[in-house]
Amino acid sequence: EKIFSTRLTNMQSLLYVVSAALACVTHVQVIKPGKCPEFVTKDPFDIPPYLGMWYEITKFANIDQLGTTCNYAVYSDNGDGTVGVHNAGLDAEGNVSEIYGYVEESDIPGRLLLHLNGVPVVGDYNVLDTDYETWTAVYSCGNLLGVSVEQAWILARNSTLTEEQRADVLAAYTKWGIDITHFTDTPQDDCTYGPN
Repeated sequence: EKIFSTRLTNMQSLLYVVSAALACVTHVQVIKPGKCPEFVTKDPFDIPPYLGMWYEITKFANIDQLGTTCNYAVYSDNGDGTVGVHNAGLDAEGNVSEIYGYVEESDIPGRLLLHLNGVPVVGDYNVLDTDYETWTAVYSCGNLLGVSVEQAWILARNSTLTEEQRADVLAAYTKWGIDITHFTDTPQDDCTYGPN
């Protein structure tokens, strides 16, 4: 009876963990069998020239951003070694949707740890490459129960990229074997953005 009770408790714990993991996964559209690709982030990576406003050009679609437009991010120096994050845009009904948080550096250049208010887990914010002045390639991938769960964003200092600039930033993904067919463009037409 005691063994059965312990097994039941272990089984309940396992079911809880699996349920929680699946709940996280369902917010991401790009789920593939197998492991995440190996990649290296930008090294060296410098925070000060990365600060400021970035417009979301395209992303791997996720449920939290379905129907959103005019998305942008503002990164600021918090003065304590962390970077303030303000992500905003318009939801499907045209209402302002925003979230705040911060990133902190890890021991690997270009790999940042993302803390968003109200989100109970720390996210990965991996800068694959950036020229600081035009575009940045951001990627995250986690392995879970035999599948890889990917997120990616292309951000730019302007609300559009030229074809040449787009080709340059996409190369930051393809060089690691990341499938760029999952990108979905973010509408940036007729947008009014918040203060920088």
